[in-house]
Amino acid sequence: MISAFQKHYRYYFSLFFILFFGILAITNSSHNRQLQVLVVVSTSFLYVLLALIHHYLEHDLTTKIVVEYILIGSLAVSAFMFLLSGIL
Repeated sequence: MISAFQKHYRYYFSLFFILFFGILAITNSSHNRQLQVLVVVSTSFLYVLLALIHHYLEHDLTTKIVVEYILIGSLAVSAFMFLLSGIL
């Protein structure tokens, strides 16, 4: 585990950066629902893009991995939209 972290620390740091600032932007835009949705979609897109670039650089990018990350990103956006509709 530690050797995998050491090998991919730039990827993990970038992922943490994207998700941390995405959550920070979501909480700071709580007054504007449209902006929140835009931030969630953008964060999800960046998450998927970063993952695909990482797998491409590691030479293990497959169709299955692409579909998996797109589905996880879509699930996150869907869950947020579901939670947001309950708040309104």
